[in-house]
Amino acid sequence: MKYLGKDLGKIGAVLLVMFVLSGGAVFASPAQDQLKQSVDAILAVLRTPDLKGDAQKEKRREALGTLVEERFDFEKMSQLSLGKHWKERTESEKAEFVTLFSRLLKDTYITKIEAYTDERVLFLSERIENKKAQIDTKIITKTVEIPINYRLFTRESDQWRVYDLVIEGVSLISNYRSQFGQMLEKESFENLMGKLKQK
Repeated sequence: MKYLGKDLGKIGAVLLVMFVLSGGAVFASPAQDQLKQSVDAILAVLRTPDLKGDAQKEKRREALGTLVEERFDFEKMSQLSLGKHWKERTESEKAEFVTLFSRLLKDTYITKIEAYTDERVLFLSERIENKKAQIDTKIITKTVEIPINYRLFTRESDQWRVYDLVIEGVSLISNYRSQFGQMLEKESFENLMGKLKQK
């Protein structure tokens, strides 16, 4: 019995090491498990030798885009980004906006992560309430640490989908909603669509 305290200390240390090495995924929720699967798959693409370099950029981005589409809910992200202006749009306008905005979001996210190949991604914490979750992660590079927090939701399918990203403290969706709101106060929806097409 006198060694019980030491044994518990050793067990705690081992569990802590396991937690760090696994990116914080021990005892993870389905939301974190699903997100981690997607992040791991994205990192696997970035680390694939045959997909490295500018010559393979199109092929690499196509593979990354497929993985992002599986985890991100671009329709919900589009709706949240337009805010109160979403309900004013026709069904065809909504569909076209989702297509264009999805492309912009994919490019933004992929551009942000494309430079990272051998770095680690740590899963730090998660907060789940009802059918929404926030999972905080951090990319660890040789020189900096980049926090990326994922906001997800689920419906009856038990699939968790990303609806917002907080990158280095800035919400991607809130940032776009502010930009789009300011533009639509001064310009037409057609002008906004034109600018999205240019991007």
